This record gives sequence, structure tokens and C-alpha cells, in this order.
Amino acid sequence: MGFGKPKKRFSQNFLVDHAIAEQIVSFLNLNSEDTVFEIGTGRGILTEIIAQTGARLFSFEIDRDLMPQLKDKFSKYESVNIINCDFLSVAPSEYHKGAFKLIGNIPYDITSPLLDWMIKYRKSISLAVITAQEELAERISSCPGEKRWAPISIFSQSFFDIKIVLHISPKSFLPPPKVKSAVMIFNAAEKYRIANQEQFEKVVRLAFRHRRKLLINNLTEALDVKKEYLCEILDRLNFDRNIRAEQIDIDGFIRLADALPNIS
Repeated sequence: MGFGKPKKRFSQNFLVDHAIAEQIVSFLNLNSEDTVFEIGTGRGILTEIIAQTGARLFSFEIDRDLMPQLKDKFSKYESVNIINCDFLSVAPSEYHKGAFKLIGNIPYDITSPLLDWMIKYRKSISLAVITAQEELAERISSCPGEKRWAPISIFSQSFFDIKIVLHISPKSFLPPPKVKSAVMIFNAAEKYRIANQEQFEKVVRLAFRHRRKLLINNLTEALDVKKEYLCEILDRLNFDRNIRAEQIDIDGFIRLADALPNIS
């Protein structure tokens, strides 16, 4: 019984290059004492490599049509659990109480929700190896001052050290996507103290509202305050009045969020 054709509604591009799959799993540095959560079992190419390490695995697959084949394929592995559900609905403690490692090849349309999920459960994630579209991976791992620096970079790097470790050709997938992919390693890193996460996120999003505009113009348009008042805040923070959002690092955004009045 075969797995059938990939489904567009689930953005399925199955990894078929076994050498690449082995390399991706190797970044987890697994042993039999580890617990792994996998985002999307797919046809099980990563799942099987993980299973062979003896690690305890919870693999979540949203496509119920794949379940009979997957259950049959992995029935010989006592440490493997294949669960039919949307990974974004998963509460880790329902399956495992301690720390776990995370792996997955994620479609573009769930990247932001997945990063929100990872931030929410970051204290339980000891290591994550995530494959995404190359352009998006470069944005997530970018640095202040680069044109790719964006809210998704800032929110991710507020809680994780992120590094691209592998680039993957479209021909490694079935069907081949139109773009290259890249593998990122996420290491939890509580380097920043954010007093008000909601305020911080609102300020970052407002700052990038119109990328080509100066920070002060974006904030003046969005907030019910006078431009002179904002100029005083920028001066107090030692920000150039002509600064743009892409020039501000995470510490700068934290200080800006603390200095501004609470945004409703």
C-alpha cells in the first residue's frame, strides 16, 4: 500500500533524499535517553532515522490518509508514537513532562504560528532543528542593519540563538518546491529581559509598519502622541531621529518599548 500523491492543501513536499535526511537528524545529536517531537511525519523518512537511534519519538501528522501506512511502517518500533493531529494544537505536557528536542520540515504558511508555539514552550525545548524555505530561514536568522531584519527575526531571536547549518536543493523533495530550503538550529537562549512582552511585540510591529519610513514617522502615525514627544524619547535613548526599524537591535526595541506609553 503506497502513500499516494502529496496534497497541496497540506503544502506537502516530502523529503526523499536519504543522505540529506540523515544529515538533518544528525544535528539533533540523539541518543536513547532523548525524547523528540516531530512536526509532520510525512512519509517517515526522518521518523525512521530517529527511531533507529532508540530515542522516544512523538511524531505528529495532520493528514489522516497517511496514518494506516505510517502505523504499519513503524509498528516494530516501541519507542515511536504516530499521532494524527495538527501540531499547532499540541500541548507537550500531554505527551511528555520533561525537555524534548524538536524537528520538522515546515510549510511557509505555518512558520509564524510555529515560532509562536516554540516561544510559548521554549523552556521545554532543549534543541530544535527546523527546515523552512531558504528565504524565510535567512530572514529568521538575519541581523540588525540587514534588509531581511524583520519582526519574525526579532521575536525568534529574543528567545533562541539561530543558525543556518544546511541548504537543500528543491530536487531533494517530492514534488520539488519552486524554492530552495534551509535547515536552522535553534538553541534556547534567555538573553533578554522583556518586562512587557505584549507591549514589546506591538512596538516592533508598529516600527516595521512601513519599512521605508523613519521610525518616528511610523510611531507618530500609529500612536496618539505628538512628534516632539517622540523626538524627546529617541534623544533620551540615544537613537538618531532618522533611524529606521531595520537598524534597531533587540536591546534597542526593549528599551523603546519600556520608554513609550502602553499601547492599547
